[in-house]
Order: sequence, then structure tokens, then C-alpha cells
Amino acid sequence: MFEVARDQAAGLRRLFRPQQPSLLPLGCTVGDAAERAGVEAIANALARAGRRPLFVDLLGRANRAPPSSFARIDADALLPEGAQARDFARFVESLAGSVSDGRGAFDVALVAADPLRLADLTAGLAERIVLVARTRGDGLARTYSQIKAMHLAHGFRAYCTVFLDAGSRAAALASHRRLADTAARFLGAAIEFGGAHDAIDAERFAGDALRWLQPIAVRPRARAH
Repeated sequence: MFEVARDQAAGLRRLFRPQQPSLLPLGCTVGDAAERAGVEAIANALARAGRRPLFVDLLGRANRAPPSSFARIDADALLPEGAQARDFARFVESLAGSVSDGRGAFDVALVAADPLRLADLTAGLAERIVLVARTRGDGLARTYSQIKAMHLAHGFRAYCTVFLDAGSRAAALASHRRLADTAARFLGAAIEFGGAHDAIDAERFAGDALRWLQPIAVRPRARAH
């Protein structure tokens, strides 16, 4: 009987324990205003889908943000260069319950940063990095070099790419295939197709953004030495 009571008590504690926010790590391959706007579009899509996103902006040089449907924090100075996953986990934990968009505490942390900096902060916390990328000019070569750097530094093998400048879903898919084939051949990395930002309607973008969410642990896994 006492064992049953203990099991019931444990179940109730799990039921009423505050849930950890989900994580959406967004590696911005250029880090300019267009990519920040792309991240904001993802945050707005999540808000329309009923989530309460927090945009953790690590891109630097942020102008005063206009009113929006989500909370935002300019974290560039709060998480300086050299910060690691444990620092990031403590940072998110400190924000939980204290940052709100007026509807309650946030339940999704969208973290936008340079890809390698993002990998430093989320190694052991994230299984997949979503890359906000470009197709024109040296866009694909730049994205591949950043994937290689994350792979070598932290062993990341799972990615998703969202292209901002492809113009159509077909053009984005062609660029994705080139990038994915190269990364699979030389790095053993898997890259999911996230579409073209300009070609995704509001409903599809919200669905994709929800699919990209990952559970976040308060403490990262220890890295093997």
C-alpha cells in the first residue's frame, strides 16, 4: 500500500512539475537584418500556432524592436563569446518564469546566433540545428563550411535548412540537394529540407516551426574527453 501511495505521489509531482521550454536553435549563416527578420517570422508563426515564443537574439547590432506577438531579449552581452552549453542552460533556466509576452511565461526559446557560436551553446542540449541560409553568391559554400565547423567542434550531424533568397520552393530544393549530398558524402551529416521562406504560407510555416522544436534539458550532457 505504501509503495502504491509513493507511486501516486511521484506521478502527481510529474504532472504538476513546471515543464521546461522547448528549444529551437537557429544558426544564421550571415547574421544580417534579413535573417533576423526570418527568425522573427518563425517566432510569429509559433505565436499564431498558440505557443509563447521567446526570441533570444545573439546576432548583435539589434535596433529597437517594433511591437510583436512574442517576447524578445537581446542576449548578446549576457552570453559573451566563449560561453558554453552549461552557461546557456543556466541562462535559460534563469529566464524561465521571469520573461513573459503578456500571456504567460514563454514555452519556446528561439536562439538565433552565428552557427558555430550556437553549436558551442547548445552542444548536448540540441540534437539538430536549423540553419537560416542563402543560395545566391557564396551562400551554399558558406553554409557548408559552417556545417563542417560545427561537425568538427561538437559532432553535430543533424541539420535543417531554410533558404531566404531562393525565390521558389523548387529552387530551394535544388540548392538543398547540392548541400545535403555534399554534407552526407564528406561529413556523414543529414540535412532536412526546410523550404524557402518566401514560398511558405503562414499555415505551412507554423507547422514546420512546430516540427523543428526540441525538448531542452536544464543541464547539458557531459562531453566525452
